[in-house]
Amino acid sequence: MEKTEDKKEGLPKPPEYLSEKAKDLFVYYVRHRIKTPGQIALFIRGLEAMDQADECGKLIRQDGLYQVSERSKMTRQNPLLNTQKEATAQMLKVWKALYLNINREQRLINTWPFKDLSSQ
Repeated sequence: MEKTEDKKEGLPKPPEYLSEKAKDLFVYYVRHRIKTPGQIALFIRGLEAMDQADECGKLIRQDGLYQVSERSKMTRQNPLLNTQKEATAQMLKVWKALYLNINREQRLINTWPFKDLSSQ
């Protein structure tokens, strides 16, 4: 059975089924910001959603934004657009929950109740 931790640093390894992009993000964020098992599990779900959105985008670029219905011969949007939208929303929700969409300095500034008066 394959080990799930990197012996050198004691950090968990990214799941094998993730894309290379997702694996790189996993390694970076687990090394620098994400520490608890719950955060790691949530982050993996966000990476899975990112991979799904990326795959949908690839297929949409191949097939086009619109498709012609076999039965009615009417043009309609590619059904993968909705899947891509939902996967992207899920990924962003995870990023927001883990504070990955902003850096630490922005978080401190955004949580401070008063404007910075020194810039006036």
